[in-house]
Amino acid sequence: MRRISLTARLALAFGVAALLVLGGVGAYLYRALATQVVERDDAELLRKAARVRDELADSGAAGAEYWRDVGGVVSGNEEFALLVRAPDGALLLAANATRDAVPEVAPLALAAAIGPGAIHAWSTPAGYPVRGVTALARAGNAREPLRFTLYQTAVGRVTLLRAYRDKVLAATVLGALIAACLGYLLLRIGMAPLRRIAAGASAVTVTRLQLPLDPARLPPELEELASALQQMMQRLHEGFERLSQFSADLAHDFRTPIGNLLGQTQVALGAERSADEYQALLASNIEEYERLARMIENMLFIARAENARVAVNPVTLDLARELHGLSDYFEGLAETGGVTIAVAGSGSVLADPLLLRRAVSNLVANAIRYTPAGQTITMRGAQTAAGASIEVSNPGPGIAPEHMPKLFDRFFRGDAARANSGESSGVGLAIVRSIMDLHHGTVEVESEVGGVTVFRLRFPAGDDTARTRGSA
Repeated sequence: MRRISLTARLALAFGVAALLVLGGVGAYLYRALATQVVERDDAELLRKAARVRDELADSGAAGAEYWRDVGGVVSGNEEFALLVRAPDGALLLAANATRDAVPEVAPLALAAAIGPGAIHAWSTPAGYPVRGVTALARAGNAREPLRFTLYQTAVGRVTLLRAYRDKVLAATVLGALIAACLGYLLLRIGMAPLRRIAAGASAVTVTRLQLPLDPARLPPELEELASALQQMMQRLHEGFERLSQFSADLAHDFRTPIGNLLGQTQVALGAERSADEYQALLASNIEEYERLARMIENMLFIARAENARVAVNPVTLDLARELHGLSDYFEGLAETGGVTIAVAGSGSVLADPLLLRRAVSNLVANAIRYTPAGQTITMRGAQTAAGASIEVSNPGPGIAPEHMPKLFDRFFRGDAARANSGESSGVGLAIVRSIMDLHHGTVEVESEVGGVTVFRLRFPAGDDTARTRGSA
């Protein structure tokens, strides 16, 4: 089934609206004309009725001339008819009268003025409306009044109104069709910018993620849409670049351990080796396998976190206890690097214990890696009205400003040559950001080149229903 275009729908709506408006106006005009014509006919009917009464009261004429004058009131107009009856009901005059029955009504008294209230209505067998006046009139010097009925059969009025109605209907339908056609034409012209946007969007490719349109040259109503599309294209371009860089970084980081495994194994198989040499080879291969497993596990964690598939079980944790526990865990590694770890913390934080420890551990591991020997790494925890924060700061080379926007991207390293790829997989900070996203928190970084680098985790405050538990 073919779908109706938006232009056609709007044009049809314009046509229907025009039909309703023109129909309403036409009905009003028809009703106004009908009322005006009836009022005009009633005024003529009352005027002739008054004239009939005057002619009957005239005693100056007699015989045929008398009745000719009375009948002359309706002569020349076939719609009007006059019946005059004697007091005993005998028909004295029938001018333009037909065989259609005239209803019997109480006549208007002699002294009563002939006004709109004296008009009574009925219909002919053919369906034409009839309006008439029945009244008593004094005839010359006669002692008993005569009764007359003057009425009008509205054949001309009905014909006029029917013709007018047909013209109004034709004009309404024609006007609605013209409105629909003009609306369609104008909408086609008005929709041209949308078609240009669609054509521009269809021209977008992987290598050309840019909408070939200037939003400022579009109508104001479409400028916002075009700007939003431009921004979407920009985000897609940035995402595509990150994906391309991620693929290259992933291939580079996987190539190193796989190359080590392949080279060591080929060398070992090139000649006969002793059992100790094979055992050393297997031990070295295990290290590479463990490194690959960690990389895959970290990537899987990030992918699951971005799709909200990691279960988060927040509990209230004591900040001081958690930070001291992590300090004890990294004590050996810190001593090996010749650095010390200082802890200052108070209050509590609502977080998943395992995810919290993993995020802080990644920050501490990075700090140990880049802190010069003899320096101190500081971990601070604090509770505020807005939640809780954890800071890990260390002196060292710092982070270049141009690297800050990409610092939390997967596999990003400030060292483009990846000289330390054996020590770091480049996903630690990406995992930290994913963990904070799962907690609806944020991660911030402040760094001075050759100065102090501070990573700050901000956790939002929880409600009173959170389950409280001490550190494990």
